Amino acid sequence: MINITDYGEVLRNRDLEIYLSNTVLIVIGTVIGFFGNFTVIFFYLVRIKERGERYFIPLLAIVDLFACLASSPFIIMHNTFFYNYPSDIVCRILTFLQVFISGLSGHILLVICFQRYLLVCKPYGPKMTLFWKKMSFALACVFSFVYSIPLIGLSGNKTTHEHFLNHTVETTICKFYAVDSSTKISAYFGFLGLIMVANITITAALYIPVLSRIQVVLSGKIVKDDRHRKISSNTESLSRSTSSIESNTKTLSNSTTKSGIQATDHDSKPDEKACFNNYPNKEPSPDGGAYDTSFNNTTKSKEIVAANNELQPEGISKTRNDFAKRRITVMFFVIILAYILSYLPSVILLILAYAIRDFNFISFTESETIAWTYLSRLVFLNHIVNPFIYSYFDVKFRTELKTSFMCKR
Repeated sequence: MINITDYGEVLRNRDLEIYLSNTVLIVIGTVIGFFGNFTVIFFYLVRIKERGERYFIPLLAIVDLFACLASSPFIIMHNTFFYNYPSDIVCRILTFLQVFISGLSGHILLVICFQRYLLVCKPYGPKMTLFWKKMSFALACVFSFVYSIPLIGLSGNKTTHEHFLNHTVETTICKFYAVDSSTKISAYFGFLGLIMVANITITAALYIPVLSRIQVVLSGKIVKDDRHRKISSNTESLSRSTSSIESNTKTLSNSTTKSGIQATDHDSKPDEKACFNNYPNKEPSPDGGAYDTSFNNTTKSKEIVAANNELQPEGISKTRNDFAKRRITVMFFVIILAYILSYLPSVILLILAYAIRDFNFISFTESETIAWTYLSRLVFLNHIVNPFIYSYFDVKFRTELKTSFMCKR
């Protein structure tokens, strides 16, 4: 009896373990991303009323939430049915959603980067008002939709016959373009790649001066903190000196009163008592004379007031507001850095896949398949890490989380 080997089944099972491990991680990431982004949306829309500097956070969380829900089916379907994709319409819809939502997330981060650039690098220039924040978000949505919608017609299943182990194997792969290649199709996908590269490049270019400015401001903050500590130390010294002077004045006053009583009882000279009473703010000096303490007390009081003026609640409040702005700016920097690091490998691999002639996954070795599978889906990580970044950098968000957790306990 002759055993007939199904080489198509052999091909589909060849990388099964690699795709299965990636699917497990995607499912775990989807659960984390869903609950993380949902928590961010709830707290920033319901619990945190002030959202001036945080305006884009709930919007970005909403986009990342939908990205988790759209990207995970896209990736899982590819992992499960890489060489025998079952549905053409599912391929088209998931491809469109993947490009649209992921692109929208990147464009929102570009808008956030531009907003921080104006705030940090152009502090006395024009600022992004609430109207322009809403308008920029709407424009990002429309722009992403316009360049993504052609994928519904261009993407889909593509069936080809490939050589595998000296045999011809039929494969059906969900691709970004399933139609025959032409100049217009090539131009469109070139434009699509250009948008992705330009978005990453402009975002990085805008945030280089922002990062430099943050470093300068933080260095100035260290010097200012040292100055405040010195002022506090001097204020404490002046306060102790004033207390000592007041104590000495009280002691000398009591001594003078007692001397006056003794002089009265013993018929002391009235002229000396009258002369001394004419200068109530003078105290006897060690050499028998007198010096004016009112001037010294007034001078030291003025020094204390001047020192304390820099530590008034209004100044402290302003310093805290500036620190909060810097902290939020650093938070957005980390978010944008995560975006660049996660999107860049995916974009590069996507461009290589459609730029290299006769590109074929079947010829990949096991290590190349692992690298391609994980690096090309690294963009998914960008949609689940942001809630953890908010929890670390945004003190108000972290406080609300702790308060809610303690109340539930």
